[in-house]
Amino acid sequence: MALDTVRGPKPASRKIRRLGIFVAVIVALYSAGWFYVASKIEETVRDFIARPGPVELACDGLTRTGTPFRIGFACNRTSVKDEASGGMMSAGAIHAVANIYNPGSAIVELKGPANLSLLDGTAVTANWSLLRSGFSIGFSGLKTLSNTGENLSVDLFNYDLVEPLIARARHGEFHVRGNGADVDIAMLADDFALATKSGAEILPTLSTSTELTLKDKIGLLEGMPLTSKAMQGTLTSFKIATPEGLFGEMSGPFEIDDEGYISGTFKTRLEKLDLWEANLLKLFPRADSTISGMAALLKGLAKGGDTVTVNLVVDKGTITLSMFPLGHIPPL
Repeated sequence: MALDTVRGPKPASRKIRRLGIFVAVIVALYSAGWFYVASKIEETVRDFIARPGPVELACDGLTRTGTPFRIGFACNRTSVKDEASGGMMSAGAIHAVANIYNPGSAIVELKGPANLSLLDGTAVTANWSLLRSGFSIGFSGLKTLSNTGENLSVDLFNYDLVEPLIARARHGEFHVRGNGADVDIAMLADDFALATKSGAEILPTLSTSTELTLKDKIGLLEGMPLTSKAMQGTLTSFKIATPEGLFGEMSGPFEIDDEGYISGTFKTRLEKLDLWEANLLKLFPRADSTISGMAALLKGLAKGGDTVTVNLVVDKGTITLSMFPLGHIPPL
């Protein structure tokens, strides 16, 4: 009877086994590195929250979360107290997540409600179904910031008000990004409404969006203080629209002086002039003669139509149309 020949493992099998061992070692080293980096970041976060200073931060129940490709942190409750101004804000749970391969970017979600109180008696209560913030940081500072909110509500109380104000919006966004030496800003609010607590309408339900550029203000994103109110920029677009079809849009260059007054010339398009007149008369009944005169001027420029494009001139906050004064913008 022939003897069985004992053979060693085939070369292909040895390669597969070595590859498996190599992958296992890499995974083990990566996991160990992840836990080390995560623990160091957690230590940094805890030190930042506990550091002494005029602003006191609290993050109850701080825990580390994440996966091998993400690092996250969560708190059950959050609060900020400014000893200098006496202001205090508290909110619900916060959850922050950053991809380990892109640590300069992160996404943060905050649960409501949030309560803000100031020494002058001002009290603000805000709530939402979703509030999410995403940002990216470079070597020189903040590069981009995006905030998104759903079903937003803000209640404002102040002793100077006759009664508290309530603002609502179905959807809201706020975006900032660096653009060379400039800063681009974009905001929008869908189905925004403003009323008193008793239900009196201050603004009808509307949707609005704003896009503007601040010239040579990249330093603000890099953490530099705003030493002067003076600045220049361009209003790329400011739009207002209502469900009834009322529409307005304006754009143009502007400048702000050291006192905070705005000056500029803005190309303005208004649609549904009769609706504009009716809504403004409802909002400002004591200015009926001014509003009616302005409406007559605009309808004349529209030559029988219901749409007109004009230039609004703002000179140190005073708004005029063809030398006709329309109002005044207070200093910022």
